[in-house]
Amino acid sequence: MPESLPLAPRAPEGRGAFGGFIGPRTLAQAVRNTAPWLWTGDLPASGSTEYVAILRAAERLEPSAQPTARERTEYFALCLAAHFASVATYVPTDVDTKIRRALWQDAKGTDELPGMRALALGLARWDPSPVSARIVRVEGVGAVSGHDGERLAVLCGGLVACREARDAAGSAELEEAIDAELRREARAFDETARREGAELDVLRLASVLTHNAGDVLQGLGASPDPRFADLARAGFERYGGAFGRAAALYRDSLAADGHRNYPLRKARALRRDPALLLPIAPFFDAWGETVARFAGFCDAERAEVVSALVEGCRKIPARSRTIARSPAWSAHSRAVSRRPSSANTIRRRCAASSEAQTSAGA
Repeated sequence: MPESLPLAPRAPEGRGAFGGFIGPRTLAQAVRNTAPWLWTGDLPASGSTEYVAILRAAERLEPSAQPTARERTEYFALCLAAHFASVATYVPTDVDTKIRRALWQDAKGTDELPGMRALALGLARWDPSPVSARIVRVEGVGAVSGHDGERLAVLCGGLVACREARDAAGSAELEEAIDAELRREARAFDETARREGAELDVLRLASVLTHNAGDVLQGLGASPDPRFADLARAGFERYGGAFGRAAALYRDSLAADGHRNYPLRKARALRRDPALLLPIAPFFDAWGETVARFAGFCDAERAEVVSALVEGCRKIPARSRTIARSPAWSAHSRAVSRRPSSANTIRRRCAASSEAQTSAGA
């Protein structure tokens, strides 16, 4: 039998390769760049990692200038998987507007809305733990994370489309799912707030709930909804006021940290391993120790990481004093001591920022 010839490499996808949107293979590669571990090794057995299978099969969906309605639904599933897999990494994919609005709107007037609705509802089964360190586990409630907010945004986008399509049954199903998730998150916040010694988890949940209320608002867009819109800023009688209390706590104590850390995107070495994923504020001591002791970095990569941290400190000054005095910082500084121009500049900048804050607070 003659030897089989190697497959010819596939031509790159052009810009807007799928009905004006990013091509399927290009999208999957963007996820691979920020979460490469999803293509290697075994994933945790708990929970569903269906999104990984969808990403690995992305090349089966051919780019098309005029995709069919069914192909658009398959593309919707791929976008859901890409967003879910990357949103808590250092470089999320930019498909949120597609899964919250554009693809839902394209499906109106077709037979695909029920299938898309089933995909959106199925997100509740997907396990974010392989791709996120921003999860709070609450006894009796389960895991609560920003991924729940991303899911809520998708459900809200579907709700808007179903209402506009006069799909009463579909609208009711989505409303029920949105309400159930918001009730669950409110319960998680209130029960944790009553638990002694859980103050840090209360702060983390405040960050999550505030983020998720914002996602609901994004998903609803310009469509008013007195049940779900603006939970963090008004109508605090809804869900026992949990989202309003969470937002007040977030604004008072956590807003400087936010949920995105753009300067760290430049440190490509941080994308190498899920152990390096950034957790929820406040306090990154354990994460700093993990990063400082990570054996997979060379000296140049350690310097790159420290430089990114310093840039973040300069943009968000409240972090500088903590990082400058932490054991993780000392370990990093020693690790990059062979690169004196980089390491010494970093030390000087962070020390100056710390001293300025100490003087200002005196």
